[in-house]
Parts: sequence; C-alpha cells; structure tokens
Amino acid sequence: MPIESIFFDFDGTLQGFENHTISDSTREALHLLKLNNYKIYIATGRNLVDMPNELKAFGFDGYINNNGGRCSDADMQPFFTKYIAEEDIKALLTYVHQNPIAFSLMTEKGFAINRVNDYVQKAYQYFGMNVPELIDLNIVALDQVMQMNLFVDEETEQYIVKQVLRNSESSRWMPYFADVNPKGIHKMKGIERMAKQYHLYLSKTMCFGDGGNDTTMLKGCAIGVAMGNANDEVKAIADYVTTSADADGIWNALKYYEII
Repeated sequence: MPIESIFFDFDGTLQGFENHTISDSTREALHLLKLNNYKIYIATGRNLVDMPNELKAFGFDGYINNNGGRCSDADMQPFFTKYIAEEDIKALLTYVHQNPIAFSLMTEKGFAINRVNDYVQKAYQYFGMNVPELIDLNIVALDQVMQMNLFVDEETEQYIVKQVLRNSESSRWMPYFADVNPKGIHKMKGIERMAKQYHLYLSKTMCFGDGGNDTTMLKGCAIGVAMGNANDEVKAIADYVTTSADADGIWNALKYYEII
C-alpha cells in the first residue's frame, strides 16, 4: 500500500526520553522523507507554543497539537481550534478547592499550573524539563483553554472525568498525569481534519506513537507504528512495533516498510 503522509507524535517518538533529543537517525529519516516528497506532520499532546523552534527546519507540512484540539499549517498558523467547555473548568476549580490536586491549563499563550506536587516533579523530570512557575489561574481566560492536565493517579482521574468534567474526556500516556480534552477531540480526529484541509487520503497515511493518547491514530491510520518504549496496550493495537525512540525506532520502521 503506497504511503503519502506520515504523522509523528513528539515526546517518546520523535524525541526520546533517555537523551531528550531528536536522534541523528531520526533527523536523517525526516530529511529523506522530505527529499522524496512525503508529507510529514506532527501529532502531539503538546501545546503549539511549547514546540521546539528547531522543528521548523525539518519542513513539517502541518501541526496537530493538544491531541487534535488545534490544527495548524506549515507556518504554525492555526486553522482549527476547539476549547474545553468553560463550565468544566469552573467545575474543576470548585472540586480543587476541596481536593487539593495539581492540574494545568493550556491556552494559546502557554501553560498555567496551580501547584507543584510529587506527580508534577516526576513528570517534568521524565521530560528533562524544568518545573514551570506557578501562575495565578484567575488571570487565565477560562473560555480559551484547549487542554488540561491532571497530575493524579488513574482512579482519581476517572472519578474527575466522570463526575466533574462532564463535557471532556481523558487519555493517559505516562503514570504521572492524564491529558484532558473536549469530548470527541483526539489525534485521529486531528488527522482527519488535516486530511480534509490538504486533500490527503487516509488510506495512504502512516503514524508513529508511544502513548495512550496515540491509540486513536494507531488504529485509524493505514499503518500504525508503536515505538519500542510504548506500553504493552499500545503495542497490541499497532500494525508494527519498532525499537525505541532512542534506538533508531523511526529509522528502523521506515526501513522495514521500504519507505526510505
């Protein structure tokens, strides 16, 4: 089956968790894909403003951020944005007043976090990033939040999503937090929007991912590749399991499918 468009998760896929860099083999693979006229896209849970500047040099044809909540062109200019229902955010603020959990809000301006706990510290250590400064949530525009993160265990996550965030859904790709997006927003939906925008054939798409928020695109694309560092549940739904992001995983899979 001919592949024309390839979608890449970022953390744990393009960039590994061991070295926190894009490997030389992945850089070369992206170069060869562009050289051979493949369309390449980012599909990540990260906010657009939190993407490394160096990504522009690779010539990505578009960006799916916030797990499909924001879709942008090659110049990082958004053409689709979906915000979390304001009533959900207000409900969470009420819940947190009685239950002091850590959470964050993502707007197009950046990342706002209410407190730092052990989950937050472990998550940012895992990313190789500094823990962000606390921001007064009273200054955040609650009607412009594209994504939230809950720094809680799975049981607490499920309770909050079912009982507090009635218009939202969650996905988890590491032990320390869960992503929260509007219902119906996920990476495959972002790919479908990108396909409509740029006249791509879903039957000619390929994707790479490693986390729970990648499962929809791993199922929905013609070829879904799980990284070797993915958990067993993610690997089970993939068409192919490659090596880890830090062990030439993207290069090896593209070679296996004879794309490069």
